[in-house]
Amino acid sequence: KEKPKTFFDVFNYCLETKENIKSENTRSNYRVLMNHLLNFQQKNHIKITFDKIDLDFLDKLMMYLINDLRFANNSIHNAIRTLKSFLNWATECGYNNLQEYRKFKTKETETEVVYLTEPELMQLYNLDLSTNQRLEKVRDVFCLACFTGQRFSDVSKLKAEYIRDGKWYLRTQKTKDLIEIPLNDFALEILNKYFDKGLSLPTSSKEYSNKYLKELGRMANISELITITRYIGAERIEETKPKYELISNHMARRTFVTLSLEKGMRPEVVMSITGHKNFYRMKRYLKITDNVKEQEMKKVWSKK
Repeated sequence: KEKPKTFFDVFNYCLETKENIKSENTRSNYRVLMNHLLNFQQKNHIKITFDKIDLDFLDKLMMYLINDLRFANNSIHNAIRTLKSFLNWATECGYNNLQEYRKFKTKETETEVVYLTEPELMQLYNLDLSTNQRLEKVRDVFCLACFTGQRFSDVSKLKAEYIRDGKWYLRTQKTKDLIEIPLNDFALEILNKYFDKGLSLPTSSKEYSNKYLKELGRMANISELITITRYIGAERIEETKPKYELISNHMARRTFVTLSLEKGMRPEVVMSITGHKNFYRMKRYLKITDNVKEQEMKKVWSKK
């Protein structure tokens, strides 16, 4: 096969090499970045080559992402991180000789951790959906993720043969790690509901599932007002919405981590169940449990 010549030829070749190695989510990040770079190239009337990727290129790309695409700072951080990952690969493979991209730095802004409280989770779990199987199935898969701490991509592929002696033996789709997950009573109840009848766990696309979850949250009266703050460049933007509008499959993982910590599960145990490898990712959940400690202290030691 002819060796790729242009920047985007190399980018496409990189995608081909990662087809059976990286997760779909990672490959999707690469494809999205490539489309943004193509549009950036067209708008600025330039031709992107490896020898043009310097700090000046980074400034112009970031201005494009902020001003034209209205990307939040965390989205920009992820885009630049993906770009650096590609450039690392291109350098190792001999397509790129310049090292200035290693100086690229962007800052990730800590965001609010939105999760379901235990009463909210139980409201959803106990919601009577006997007349609406479509929503019942979406609810069951979401709650299973809340009770196990696993990603939608893994929960949606769970089969009966992966369960042995009350444990789920999972080879994660994202990291390919093998995790042994003890199943609690709530998780087993959901699984038995299907597996005892010889049925597979219901699945739906992530897009439709996220849409139905908002409907389910409204039905379960999960309506606490939540203010989300994000930054686009130096511009601060605040949005206040009822919590049901923010429910998505990713919230299930956050819910498991937060509630487990609040109930006293040690962080290292939580990490062994969820597959988190970076303690930095866990620290923001610990801040929430610090708030719980403060509330509990006031409640127990109040003069009233």
